[in-house]
Amino acid sequence: MIAVACGAARAAEADFSRTIRAEDFAAAGLGKLSADELRRLDGLVRDFRSGALERAQREAAVAQARAADAEARAQASARAQKDKAGDAGLVAKARVMLTPGTQVEFATVESRIAGEFRGWEGRTLFTLENGQRWQVSGSESYVSPLRTNPAVKITPGMLGSFWMTVEGVRTRVKVVPVGGGK
Repeated sequence: MIAVACGAARAAEADFSRTIRAEDFAAAGLGKLSADELRRLDGLVRDFRSGALERAQREAAVAQARAADAEARAQASARAQKDKAGDAGLVAKARVMLTPGTQVEFATVESRIAGEFRGWEGRTLFTLENGQRWQVSGSESYVSPLRTNPAVKITPGMLGSFWMTVEGVRTRVKVVPVGGGK
């Protein structure tokens, strides 16, 4: 008896397209559908009534949200790693772990001052054409006639110090690298 009732319910659900009044069938344009298209329509109505269609849509939305969240986390992680690598200035890039007795050598920098040079006073900042920035570390001053883009040579000194010599200037000045250079 139960099997007969279930079979009748399934038949009624499967025959949705046949339960519609002829006027509604024609007005909805269902007469244009092939037999396969009508079976597909009946299946969709059956899924809608059972809630299967809604569950599938919810599951798809959850899966899409999880995928978008995972993509956002991956992009944030990649940006953080890129920012961490890109933020290193001249000194940070040269930072290494040393053990006692390790000898360290710094390279000499040769470039030009970008723009005009009139000398220096305490804390003067020099931007070089290679993108590096160096600042006077002491309080001494020097006045020079105007020079445009003079060549400079920065040489390492004792205990991690640096000395800058400017083309045409007999005096050298102690400088320190400023972060953000190349």
